[in-house]
Amino acid sequence: MTRSSWLVAGGVLIVASLLWFDIPLALWIDAHQTSETRMVGTWLEEAGKSHWVLGYCLIVAAVAWRSWRSIAHRHIALFTAVAASGILANIIKVIVCRSRPPLLIDKGLAAFDLFAFRTEYLWNSFPSGHATTGLTIAIAGSVTWPRLSWLMWLIGISIALGRLMYNVHYLSDVIAGALLGAIVSWWCVQKLDAVEQRRLADS
Repeated sequence: MTRSSWLVAGGVLIVASLLWFDIPLALWIDAHQTSETRMVGTWLEEAGKSHWVLGYCLIVAAVAWRSWRSIAHRHIALFTAVAASGILANIIKVIVCRSRPPLLIDKGLAAFDLFAFRTEYLWNSFPSGHATTGLTIAIAGSVTWPRLSWLMWLIGISIALGRLMYNVHYLSDVIAGALLGAIVSWWCVQKLDAVEQRRLADS
């Protein structure tokens, strides 16, 4: 599939989820949630916070800059992808202003308040920032650590699915976040390749 095909497929999945799957799935998860699933969801929530990856990348890039420039560049690309995708996700959140599943469970409310620029947690559901970070880790992380690409994908997908397990995002939020993370990661990886090619040509 081409990149445009993936974008179209992602858009179709988001719309389909909005129309038919989001609310039934959120209600089903609430009805079947256990203390164990909430505990795992809480752990994945903490693991998926972007400051862990950002801090690590800054440290490695600083240490490796003089002697291992290629390693430093890969970590800078990962840092940029995580930071940029996270900023974009937060901007979209306060524009879209979608209510989170807890408001559906507690008050029967499932709504959008477009362009209200709300910053309350319960109105910042779309897209999932954790899913954005998760797919960024999966894609850009696989470039940073090629031999551990399977682990990067496992971590990334687990972080994204953890938002459903914890029932703080709808399925379409997770799909949209994953798509955003994939787009930004792809762009950063392309820029990294261009930088590496110029560096090798000049060496």
